[in-house]
Amino acid sequence: FVSIFIALLLLIVMAGKGFAASPPTLASGTNTTTSASFDSVRVEGGNMIIDLSSTVAYTGTFNGTSTVHGILIFHAGGTGVQFPPWRANFHDVEVFTGTVNGVPGTVTFNDNGSNDPTGTYKATQTIVSATGDLAGLRGVLSQVGAIGPGGPVGTYTGQIHFDSP
Repeated sequence: FVSIFIALLLLIVMAGKGFAASPPTLASGTNTTTSASFDSVRVEGGNMIIDLSSTVAYTGTFNGTSTVHGILIFHAGGTGVQFPPWRANFHDVEVFTGTVNGVPGTVTFNDNGSNDPTGTYKATQTIVSATGDLAGLRGVLSQVGAIGPGGPVGTYTGQIHFDSP
């Protein structure tokens, strides 16, 4: 019985080594919307709901471009949708192609964010998958910036790491 217990314990320890992750690495840089289009617009309950597509350029730890597809919701103010002040939130899927710390590949993010009445936006980008040499990349980035005429422009910071196979 003791030898079976020791064998099982060794298997658990050895299997645990396969699930180790690399230490976290700080990530930072800039993001600039280079194009945006509204694919459809509808009004529900006084809120304007927009299905959108955009392209975003990244510099810094992430160096490349993303395509974004998502939903932008402008929440009605006292007399309807106003610009500014208005409140909005968004939920997007973003596919980045380029390099991360010089390593090439593709990263898919789930993005969630909102703005305040001054036009400042904040977003959280969670890495949900990665391919190429970036396979196994995980992490979360925080964005902050301003809403410009062409779309959001800002900075990102966060931590990334690789899961071991």
